[in-house]
Amino acid sequence: MKLILSEFEEGVSIPVQGSYDAKTIEVEFPDMLYTAPILLNGEAEKNGGMLRLQGTLRTAVQRICGKCLKEKNEDLSFDVDWIFDLSGLDAIEPLENVRELLIVEHPLVHLCKEDCRGLCPHCGIDLNEGACNCKENGYHASPVIIKKEKSKKERHHGTS
Repeated sequence: MKLILSEFEEGVSIPVQGSYDAKTIEVEFPDMLYTAPILLNGEAEKNGGMLRLQGTLRTAVQRICGKCLKEKNEDLSFDVDWIFDLSGLDAIEPLENVRELLIVEHPLVHLCKEDCRGLCPHCGIDLNEGACNCKENGYHASPVIIKKEKSKKERHHGTS
């Protein structure tokens, strides 16, 4: 989507829309597949040497949970409010803004639900669907417990 500045009147808001392909703008991740185009809809207004673009960025994705590996389809929607400096420009292309927003909003680890229990590291059963017998058979190591060492001051004064 290229916004040609000569088509804008000072102080008049114009509806704008654009579509982007995830592969073309390089925002795909191994744990997320775009299942729909990335759509930008909104309004742009030129005023005082600036262009303000307000609207919504929408798409649909298929994500893989970082713990249980289940696939989940979801719609993504982000409100945008971008201001561009027009100094020496004839057109504005918000592609880099779109790309940056999608990269920044991608979680480091996507979870299918907040309390996802993941997979058993030994037998691979989905612990969200039920318990496995590995713990009973001695395959799970006991959890590591980290104790806080008391400082010399705490030991001598009896504080905990």
